[in-house]
Amino acid sequence: MDSTIIVAAISVIGSFTLVYLNSVKETSNKKYEIRREQLSKFYMPFYQKYCAGLFPQNRLSAMSFEARSIFFDLMTQNIYLMEPLSQAMYSDFYSAYLDLLEAENNNPEYLLEESSQKLDNIFSKLSRQILIEYKGILKKCHLPVPLI
Repeated sequence: MDSTIIVAAISVIGSFTLVYLNSVKETSNKKYEIRREQLSKFYMPFYQKYCAGLFPQNRLSAMSFEARSIFFDLMTQNIYLMEPLSQAMYSDFYSAYLDLLEAENNNPEYLLEESSQKLDNIFSKLSRQILIEYKGILKKCHLPVPLI
């Protein structure tokens, strides 16, 4: 009788352990898939465009409307993939981007030099944060991290 109880207890414990380990693995796989989506849809394209734009040597405000729009569109369309800190900074970038457009359209309430400087400062801070997040996600995925 004692051996039957021991076998039953081992079976129950083994079943619970198997369910728990399966749950842990599933959670880990979901996190990995989310990170891969973040990388493929936002962080890698941002990094590629950032390097192609020769930042931080160049200023975003000095670039064409089309070049600035690439960054604006990438962030706007993928804000849900950004980490919380960069998401929090996005509204400042959005505001500065619109202010520069107003200044370029000769709106007297917006000075071109001031609006350009504001956009460049915010983009610089936001870019640094995005690149920090990018490296962190790469590390979590066990991928090579760039020396930026």
